[in-house]
Amino acid sequence: MLILLLIGVLLFNTFRSSPWPVYPAAAEHPLPDSAIRHMSQAIQIPTISISDTSAIDTIAFNAFGTLMERAYPLIHQQLSKTVINQFAYVYEWKGQNSRAPIILMGHYDVVPVEAAALSKWSVAPFSGAITDSCIWGRGATDDKFGVISILEGVEAMLRKGFVPKRTIYLCFGYDEEIRGRGAKAIVDWLEHKKIRAEMVLDEGGQVTVEKTKEISRPVAVIGVAEKGYATFELLVEKPGGHSSIPPKETAIDILANALHKLRTQEPPARLTPQLREFLGRVGPSSNKFLNRMASANMWLFEGMARSVIEKEPEGYAMMHNTIVPTIIEGGIKENVIPTIAKAIVNTRILSGENSKTVEEYIRKTIGDERVIIKKMGDMNSDPSSATSSQSPAFKRVESAVCKTIPNVIPAPYQMVGATDSRYYRRISDGVVNFFPMTDAKGFHGIDERLMIIDLKRGIQFIMTIIEETDKEFGE
Repeated sequence: MLILLLIGVLLFNTFRSSPWPVYPAAAEHPLPDSAIRHMSQAIQIPTISISDTSAIDTIAFNAFGTLMERAYPLIHQQLSKTVINQFAYVYEWKGQNSRAPIILMGHYDVVPVEAAALSKWSVAPFSGAITDSCIWGRGATDDKFGVISILEGVEAMLRKGFVPKRTIYLCFGYDEEIRGRGAKAIVDWLEHKKIRAEMVLDEGGQVTVEKTKEISRPVAVIGVAEKGYATFELLVEKPGGHSSIPPKETAIDILANALHKLRTQEPPARLTPQLREFLGRVGPSSNKFLNRMASANMWLFEGMARSVIEKEPEGYAMMHNTIVPTIIEGGIKENVIPTIAKAIVNTRILSGENSKTVEEYIRKTIGDERVIIKKMGDMNSDPSSATSSQSPAFKRVESAVCKTIPNVIPAPYQMVGATDSRYYRRISDGVVNFFPMTDAKGFHGIDERLMIIDLKRGIQFIMTIIEETDKEFGE
């Protein structure tokens, strides 16, 4: 009897759970040829961020500013422009009322291209090559797509004579790939002006069809929070000597054993509130009945859901603190046992924890006082606060997503990487990370490229956001 009752409850919850509704997409704006050309020209400018800021190619960064002035004359005629730290740009598009403004932001710096990988590229990395379907080159997906989409969308609305109801700020950083000091300086400037934004829109989330193959609809993963970031040094010091008479245990052995423990003993898995809501929105549209049943009855199937999600690296990172060695140092000569062995370990931290709890976990897992553990660097940050999916900011983005991408399911998630938008949480409770790029190709890697249809959708998405500035999206 109890089994029949359980089955009845499971089936009732499953059939009561409806797929996410389908909303009609808005009429598409034509994509001007100039937008493709501008995107290509932006990629051709090698605005490369490197750790040694004194060696940055300032000519390239100045050239990008010149490109913006030449390609977007109406923006430079009708919006007020402020330059911060020489290469960060803020444009103010004055609205008709005094409601809290919205901020559209991005960064135009890019990561370097590995010299060893140059021969593996199909085109020159900074060629901006245009094919029938794609625009190729470093920065195509990260993040010149976002910057150009914003500029093209605003320029198009200015051509139409549009005047926003509320003020819109365009904010472009220049060093997101290293420290984000440009973004921080922009936020300092906005904070000094006592500006508090209803919404901040930045890169981060995208559209996926490849990573949700059991769902026959595209899924827009919309970032509403960021994992924390912390780097630790593991240092072992033990007398070395001649390699012909090695001790039973060397500094390298001790360090290797510590790293082995960190990589084989997994941090506990946890479904964050954002991941639970993601599953609740996406699960009912699965092609598999068992998945639909699980999403409707998480009280029983949470363990199964965890095991399925963590099979993929992205899913694993959404449920665990990740701890991975990125640099190992030790030894000076092949016949000398080193006195010091050192490793750098990078961690990304789930909401609900912080760098101190992660450091305690690392120390406990290694369980060896000979391994000295120390937090390193100046980029460490605890997990961000989360933007509610019921907030005006999320609903504004959700609305634009549904009007831009047919048959889409918008779903919130906690981002596993860090963006410039982390600084903007000081001035807004509505930070949202999303641009309508579909399964980014070559992100930080070889053959980075942007589909032309995504550029069209990016501009359409921004224009929709702008058109709806007069709408109130209440909680």
